[in-house]
Amino acid sequence: MINICVIGASTGWTPTLVTDLMMVFPDPLEIRLNDIETRQMDLSGAYCERLSQHLGRKDRIRKCRNRREALKGADAVIITISTGGLDAMEHDLNIPEKYGIFATVGDTAGPGGWSRSIRNIPVFQAFAADISKYCPQAFIANYTNPMASLTATLQLLCPNPSVGLCHAYFETKDVLQKIFGLPNWDKISMSFAGMNHFTWVVDFKIGHEDGYTLLRKKIGNGSLRKVLPKESADEIGFFSGHELCVELFDAFGYLPYPGDRHTCEFISFVLCGSGKGPQRYKLKNRFGFNMETFRYYNIKRTSVAQRRPSMADREQMLKDFLSGKRPINPHKSRETGAEMVRAYLNNKPMTDAVNVLNIGQIPGLPLGACVETMGMVDGFGVRPVTVARIPEHLLEVMRPQAICQKWITQGVLEGNKNLLLQALYRDPQCAHLKPQEIRRMGDELIEANQRYAPVKL
Repeated sequence: MINICVIGASTGWTPTLVTDLMMVFPDPLEIRLNDIETRQMDLSGAYCERLSQHLGRKDRIRKCRNRREALKGADAVIITISTGGLDAMEHDLNIPEKYGIFATVGDTAGPGGWSRSIRNIPVFQAFAADISKYCPQAFIANYTNPMASLTATLQLLCPNPSVGLCHAYFETKDVLQKIFGLPNWDKISMSFAGMNHFTWVVDFKIGHEDGYTLLRKKIGNGSLRKVLPKESADEIGFFSGHELCVELFDAFGYLPYPGDRHTCEFISFVLCGSGKGPQRYKLKNRFGFNMETFRYYNIKRTSVAQRRPSMADREQMLKDFLSGKRPINPHKSRETGAEMVRAYLNNKPMTDAVNVLNIGQIPGLPLGACVETMGMVDGFGVRPVTVARIPEHLLEVMRPQAICQKWITQGVLEGNKNLLLQALYRDPQCAHLKPQEIRRMGDELIEANQRYAPVKL
C-alpha cells in the first residue's frame, strides 16, 4: 500500500488534494494526516474517511499527532502549512502599512513575503531533517507560500525529489483559451519563465502557429484590453482583474501572469507611497464584502478579515458533508500534485509547471534561486525544462525577486541578519524608503515573528 503523508492537514487544501489522490490512484492508499491544529485535522480526517467510503474504496486514513510517525516510510509528502496562521499574517500586512506599503496578498513578495519566509523557513528546516531521516526517497510536493524560499529550503537541505506547486500556469492558459475562443487547452503550447506568482510567457503557440503573431494580429491597432477577459478567479476562488496585465504587456511586449493582485507585488509603483500610501477606496464584491481597492486599475486587496470567514465556511462545508446536509460529489481538481506523485512512484513521465532551484533552466538569473518553468517528473524526480531566448529586459524585471528570495533563504538558514536586510533593501516594494526605515521595519517584523518560530539572527 502506498503511504502518503499530508503535513498541514487543515480544512483548506486537504479535502481537495486527498480527493485528487483517490481519483489518481486506483488502489487503496494509506493517507497519514499531521497537523498541530488537531481539531481541523480530525475534521479533515473524518471527511477523508467518508470520501473513501463514498467512492467504495478501502483507504486507510491515519491522524498522526507525531510528525515523525507520520513520515516514517512515507512514499510521498505533501506540505500545506501556514506557520502562525492568520494571526501571524496580520503582522505581515499591518507593519509594512506603517511604512506606506499596502500589500494585496502579502504571502510571496515584499516585506510580507519576507516576514512569512522568516517564520516558515525554520519550520521547513525541521521538516527537511525529519524527511531525510524517516523517508529519504519520498517525493515532496510543497503548496506553502512563499513558494520560492520554502521549496528552496527543502531542496537545499534534503536529498528527496521535491517541487513547489501553484496554479498560475492554469490561470494563464485559461486567459489564452478565452482570448482565442478555444474549447479547451489542447491547442495551447506555452513556454514561460519567472518566479512563483510572477511568470512571463516567453513564447506560445496555438496549434502550430506562433501565438504572439496571432495575438498582435487580433489586437491590431487597439489594445490587449479589448481581447483580454476583465477578470478571472484562481483555484482558491479569489478574483483578480487584468488591467495591470494590459499595462505590463504594453510596456514589455510579453504577457505576464494575468493575476494582477499577485503580479503587482513584484513591482514598485502600485502598492507603495509615502504618507498614507497609494489612493484606495472601498469596493463591494459579489459577496457583499467591502474590499479595499487601489484606484490604480482597481486592484483589490485580500485582507485577513476577509480570509477568516472563508476558513469558517470551509469547516462548515465539511461538517455539512459529514452530517448529510450536503451531498458528497467528488471530482478531480486541476491541481497536479497527485499526478506528480504517481509519475515519480510509477515512473510515468509527465510535464507541468514546477518550482525548483535554478540549475540553468533560466539562463541569466542567479543559479540556486528557486524559479518557475515547465519541468518533467518521472522516476528520476523533477527535471526543469530550459527556457531559451528570454529577452534581456524580461530577465531584469525578474531579477530583483530572484535575488531577494535566494538571499532570504540563505539569510535565515545561516542566521545572517545582514543578508536578510540586503534582500529587503533590494525588494521593489521598499524602493521609496530610506535604509534606516527599512531596517526599522525589518526589526519590527522579526520581533513580531518570534512568538511563532523563533529565528536566531
